Amino acid sequence: MVLESALATLLAVVARLGPERTRGPVDTVLLQTQVQESFGSLRRCYAQSGGPHPRQATFQGLFLLYNLGSTEALCEVLQLPAALRASPALRLALAVDSAFREGNTARLFRLLQTLPYLQSCAVQGHVGHARRLALARLACALSTPKGQVLPLGFMVHLLALDGLHEARELCRAHGLPLEGEERVVFLRGRYAEEGLPPAGTCHVLVGSKLQGRTLEEVVMTEEEDEVVHRPVSPTSGGCILPRGLGQSN
Repeated sequence: MVLESALATLLAVVARLGPERTRGPVDTVLLQTQVQESFGSLRRCYAQSGGPHPRQATFQGLFLLYNLGSTEALCEVLQLPAALRASPALRLALAVDSAFREGNTARLFRLLQTLPYLQSCAVQGHVGHARRLALARLACALSTPKGQVLPLGFMVHLLALDGLHEARELCRAHGLPLEGEERVVFLRGRYAEEGLPPAGTCHVLVGSKLQGRTLEEVVMTEEEDEVVHRPVSPTSGGCILPRGLGQSN
């Protein structure tokens, strides 16, 4: 009963990590504190009660996605029983973590699009950082003294952006000049990073997955059924990517 209550609390808090327009304004610092406290409470419950438990895979998957790139979180998951690690929820979370660590942009954002809503909320805080790293690699690979042009539509597809407007904002935030409304120019010496990476609106990666449901309905559904999502086969879709952006291993 304690486990069920703790998991329900965690799911409700994670659901509030989504885009502001779906959850309303919140105190971000307080929300992050609540998330970490909920994770800590559930970790203690699982450690004290033995297991495995039917919903443990969902919890561990959320924990890994929220702490994407964390060695501690990955080690915790890798120490779980093999049968638990083989669950769809954990396999997908592990695939996302692997793509993030490897800097495999094409695979990472392809996998992020397959995540259910709550899992997408958990990982949302890492999206801006992943996009910045990808843009830095593009700038390193493509920048020339005279400037090399790339269609913004390619960036929208590669980084799962919410349209050309968000691609333009991302480029401007990193000092990259635009050519018209649909192309970016990678000019040597122009790429720059200042402050935190733009968070983005995350409609494609998060908000769209609500599909008209309320946050309460999403949490109730997650509690009733363990949704199975299989990772898609990572391919580059025929696009030739700079080294480090599109490996499919």
